[in-house]
Amino acid sequence: MRIYHSIIASSSLLLAAGVVDAFTPPSSASLRHIIGGGHHHHLFSPQYYPTTIHNKSTPRSWRSTNKLLQLSSNNSDDETKQPSSTSKIDQILSQLTSLFPLFVLGASITGSIVPSTLNWVNNGNIISAMLAGVMLGTGMTLEKSDFGTILTNKQQRKSIPIGVLCQFVLMPLSASIIGRALLLPYHDPTTMAHAGKHLFLGLVLVGCSPGGTASNLVSLIAGADVALSVLLTTCSTILASVVTPLLTKFIVGSAIPVSGKALMLATAKVVLLPVALGVFLNEYFPKLCQQVSRWTPFASVVLVSLICGGVVSNNAAMWTTGAAAAVAGGGALSLPMLILLAVCLTHTLGFTAGYLVPKKVFGLPERTARTVSIETGMQNSALAVVLAKSIGADPLSYLPGALSATAHSCIGSGLAAFWRLMDSRKKTDDNE
Repeated sequence: MRIYHSIIASSSLLLAAGVVDAFTPPSSASLRHIIGGGHHHHLFSPQYYPTTIHNKSTPRSWRSTNKLLQLSSNNSDDETKQPSSTSKIDQILSQLTSLFPLFVLGASITGSIVPSTLNWVNNGNIISAMLAGVMLGTGMTLEKSDFGTILTNKQQRKSIPIGVLCQFVLMPLSASIIGRALLLPYHDPTTMAHAGKHLFLGLVLVGCSPGGTASNLVSLIAGADVALSVLLTTCSTILASVVTPLLTKFIVGSAIPVSGKALMLATAKVVLLPVALGVFLNEYFPKLCQQVSRWTPFASVVLVSLICGGVVSNNAAMWTTGAAAAVAGGGALSLPMLILLAVCLTHTLGFTAGYLVPKKVFGLPERTARTVSIETGMQNSALAVVLAKSIGADPLSYLPGALSATAHSCIGSGLAAFWRLMDSRKKTDDNE
């Protein structure tokens, strides 16, 4: 069994190394603002991104900060040679934030090998409180006027509805198809209990969740429209309070009884109310929010990692049993591997359909298609875990969400690296 865990740990760390490399492309001037710009803004906001995304579609508060970024970048040599202690701290925080997939992988491995270290996360409402804290930080980067931009900007009137439609149609459909094919038929070979229905619920919750904030960083690396990515994440997060419970109830209603009302209340508690509180605080206490938002990106990484690690630790026995069953069965696919396969296929299908539908069906440009693809394939997986826990579902239903956080980060960063390589080759060919 120790050999099995060692293999998992080694493979995961190698994978994480590849992901980290994909998140830090060489000779990228635009990423300097993320990795060492010395500014304290949440990944959810274009304030956290370089001035190259500045355009009329960007909300007013984000545009003003981009101007400050541009001004600060003009003071190049002196500040580069003698960075302040504040800039050094911000640089460290930014670099740590960019290692999001590595933190999730590390927490998951720790929860699997030494579950006692993270079991405390599953006590009471700790997981719900952690996610609410992440969403509060998200809300503190937004202003009321930002939502008006979504409705009034002509450039986004077509892209945003299509993006939101893909988010809440393609991913739930992908989760339903993959879940019914791989997870729903599963029965525990020991007790013959129908464990598949709980796993199916967890996968559907992942598919019906809104976009994750890491998608904004991946959009930047992929050469997509970062401002549109932020707007789509904002829209899907707000709509999730109503759409996620309704979609989940519609898809799994015939397979497993789920209270739509309980789901809606849970979503409102951990998404709508914290975001609304964050917007309120930013409106009336902007200086406080500016100081706090310096720490929120990395704090969000830590909290999401703890949630994922806690879920894995709560089901550590299943990983051990699954490994033993796989060895006894002569290499047959174990339950953990089955769940991971279902999660990866769901996200891959979401990324693919999210790119092809906007581009081929609606005729949107390449950058927009990439943005919608990333927003469709990358979910707020922690929300899926919290919702499953909030409605009293079986702990097995938490697992797809925990594995999804790592899976979509790896797939998304790989896709971004591929698109970046294609752009580089195209640029080279054009110059020849």
